[in-house]
Amino acid sequence: MNPSLDTLIEAVLFWRGEPIEVGELARMLSADVSKVEAGLAELERSLASRGVRLMRAGDTVALATAPKASELIARLRREELEGELGKAALQTLSIILYRAPVSRRDIEYIRGVNSTFILRNLLVRGLVERAASKQDERVFLYHPTLQLFSLLGVARAEELPEYAAARAEMAAFEASAVGDE
Repeated sequence: MNPSLDTLIEAVLFWRGEPIEVGELARMLSADVSKVEAGLAELERSLASRGVRLMRAGDTVALATAPKASELIARLRREELEGELGKAALQTLSIILYRAPVSRRDIEYIRGVNSTFILRNLLVRGLVERAASKQDERVFLYHPTLQLFSLLGVARAEELPEYAAARAEMAAFEASAVGDE
């Protein structure tokens, strides 16, 4: 049995995790904009009493937490921002500092685990930023922010301890890995 259009829309919005234009959604689903609009209306109705809502801003849609859960989410967000960085976040920050620009896929390859939640946490805290790759706009590359450099007491990445040696070692490793293929 094929899933309904509203189910597919919900899946895409959840997977994307950020606002998307209705036209882009229609293209992704290979559907007419009018059918996507009908699917969005059905999704909005089905989510009306749930913890997640369909949000619209002009021609852009996204999934977001329901207003009735706003106090809980605000408290959780404060705890997330005020808490200390754990080992996973520090590992991820180190990779970004010494390897930037670096994709999530490369971070996950180096760490050996999914890093989506950690990257989101670092983005929310303003320690890293992301930009679309010039080679593939579907891929985001992560960079340290000026705020992170300020917190570390350096003006640029090259001032980090052992930066040149670490970059040289990474380049040698990557060259040997390409040679092994």
